[in-house]
Amino acid sequence: MEPINETTIRQLWESYLQGNTTLAEEQQLAAYFCEAQLPNDLLPYRALFRFFRTEAAVVPPESAPQKSVRFRRNAIRLLTPFMAAAAGVILFFALYRPANDPFIHYKDGQRLINREEAMQLAHQQLEQISIQIQRANNTMADKLEQVTNYTETINKYITK
Repeated sequence: MEPINETTIRQLWESYLQGNTTLAEEQQLAAYFCEAQLPNDLLPYRALFRFFRTEAAVVPPESAPQKSVRFRRNAIRLLTPFMAAAAGVILFFALYRPANDPFIHYKDGQRLINREEAMQLAHQQLEQISIQIQRANNTMADKLEQVTNYTETINKYITK
């Protein structure tokens, strides 16, 4: 390896910024930035290499609970249908507009012509839908909590 001097470091730094350095060159950069006297224009990058060195030395404690990938997959699988349904409802109401009469609404088989009555009925129906969605979300939260508890129990036995 070349001796570490400012010219070499500047060349390595340019290569590093372009993503063209080897592991050995990056180690050489890290050693220089963490330990050498730096010119003022390179001084702000010292914190970056010190951060890398500090993070590389971190060892997670053994008592830390291990998150299960299976738990995340199950949570996504459980929530996906509800997210898709919500997106469908939002898209339907955002995109669907009757061409000539925006206030077409029927109640008991009769077409409502009064705009206020149609809006009031629509709000009531949206409130009912909102209540049903909230119930579904509560049910999903309960199921998700059950899956979490089950996963934590399994992880206790797997990690021992």
